[in-house]
Amino acid sequence: MDVLRIVSIVAVVAGHSYGPRLVGSEYLEIWRMPLFFFLTGYFWTRGRPFVYELQARSRTLAVPYLIWAVIMSVAAWAWTRDTPEEFWPLMANGWYGGSDQTPPWWAFWFISVLFFVTLLRRILERFPVLVAWGVAVLGLALSMLPDSLLGRTPFGLGLALPCLFFVLAGELFRYELQPRIKRNRALIGAVLIAAGLLAVTLGVEPLNIKFSGFGQFLITPVVGAMTAAGFVLVFSTVVNRLVTGAARPVNALVRTGTVVVLFHGWLLQTLVDLGILDDGAKFALTVLISWAVGLAINATPLSPWLSGVPAPDWWVQWRARRRERAATTHL
Repeated sequence: MDVLRIVSIVAVVAGHSYGPRLVGSEYLEIWRMPLFFFLTGYFWTRGRPFVYELQARSRTLAVPYLIWAVIMSVAAWAWTRDTPEEFWPLMANGWYGGSDQTPPWWAFWFISVLFFVTLLRRILERFPVLVAWGVAVLGLALSMLPDSLLGRTPFGLGLALPCLFFVLAGELFRYELQPRIKRNRALIGAVLIAAGLLAVTLGVEPLNIKFSGFGQFLITPVVGAMTAAGFVLVFSTVVNRLVTGAARPVNALVRTGTVVVLFHGWLLQTLVDLGILDDGAKFALTVLISWAVGLAINATPLSPWLSGVPAPDWWVQWRARRRERAATTHL
């Protein structure tokens, strides 16, 4: 399943690298962002206290978000030195969050929405699950309001309501539906993916979640969740078997996910400023450089702050030895 997480990250970079120039982008948009939230529900651990969730998500999402936001503020200043009148509007949009975030804060909205939707799901666990589904459907209804209203809330907070639909769908699939699929999981998954793509061909609107675009009410989200479920079935069977021997490097790339999301907007714009305009070149360079930056960060004590992952073993062991020496000295 780690490979699927990597695919979802790469799909985000692809969408930003190619933009509307990507042929068949509607077939990508129907699943690339729903998959993130679907996987959050799929890996959901039920019954944890809200305080635990708040602490965990703050550590893995909120702290990196805020630190990278400061870093991107410096980048924004550097970009606007020749046009200082553009600095404060850029800063205002970047720090406000949501739909109007532009490079270098391009994909920050996803991290903040993921933070809020996980807390919302944890709060709603104390109620019957139908209440949570009701909140999600209400969120989808509110997403139909004009001018991307939900997306223009601070940090995109309002988007947590409709995105809850995909979290619940992932949770439902993991705990209730997948256990009933005893055989031919990969085949069924391929059929679900094909059905989702066929639905787009037949006219189902794709999603544009950042701008509160959830397509046709209920229909588009269901198709997006169904397609995500298909990817889970395929990757948890065939793909998992193919990459069994590469678990360690795959896991290392997965741990760069937050860095890639928060860093690649600045990198893409920088590549354009350097004259690299070919979409394929931008895509390849952005993925490879972002991975390299993430891997480098994760090898340092900065990883908890910039990646939201634990510090590397060498650092933990060095600190432990230092504490032991200090304790011995004081004896």
